[in-house]
Amino acid sequence: MAEAIYQRPADYDLEHEGDDRDVRFYQRLSRRLCASRVLELACGSGRVALPIASVLSGDQALVCGVELADEMLAEARRKLEEADESVRRRVTLVQGDMRSWRSLERFDLVVVACSSITHLRSIDDQLALWSNAFDHLEPGGRFVVDITVPDLSAYAESLRTPPRAVTETDLDQTDPETGERLIRQRTTRFDLIEQQADIQFLYDRFSRDAHVERYVSDFACHVFFPRELQLLYRLAGFAMEAVWADYTFQPPRAGTREIVLVGRKPATS
Repeated sequence: MAEAIYQRPADYDLEHEGDDRDVRFYQRLSRRLCASRVLELACGSGRVALPIASVLSGDQALVCGVELADEMLAEARRKLEEADESVRRRVTLVQGDMRSWRSLERFDLVVVACSSITHLRSIDDQLALWSNAFDHLEPGGRFVVDITVPDLSAYAESLRTPPRAVTETDLDQTDPETGERLIRQRTTRFDLIEQQADIQFLYDRFSRDAHVERYVSDFACHVFFPRELQLLYRLAGFAMEAVWADYTFQPPRAGTREIVLVGRKPATS
């Protein structure tokens, strides 16, 4: 069953209100690589896929977005219907699982954005994704993923005896058009052996003058570390091309909050 937040795409988009660093990064990356055919796996509500399509050029430009959750895919399609004609003709949205979706199309760039790879909790699932991305790339094409750097201080509480789970408010967003406010609290439990975090998100949604709703979204995810991701790239046949920090095209440093990794499919003779 999908996490509750993925059944509420409006709340999902409100979580990202005012922070489009990743969107602008993927637009710049697409231009930098001169990509004309882009595949986004786990494209969600289309918040990355549609802006990428807006900066591509050429008659053959195409962005294919693949999403598993019904509600998120429906929201992406709604946004596409309201987009400029140039975007509408470049974007294809389909339902599918990033591990197993198959197409005869081949792409210059495959993207899994917004830490979506953390949904893959088993080694088999992770290898399936990396292999699938490899298969859908043209020779010389790139596979790009991003993750949020693990919060080791939060995980450390789970390793105490007895274990502790700290609750923190980590998001407070207001929609500038509707005045709707979304407050999110989170509690994290961490399994060191399995590298799995069980996160409970508690959402409170407000209209302009009243508390409207409270709900919980449980999120079980794999905790990735950068060198582990580089191993997955190499196992799938990629050459590592870049590791960047915070959507800046700069190397990671102390205080880095997001990591972006780029693997290149070797060119054939």
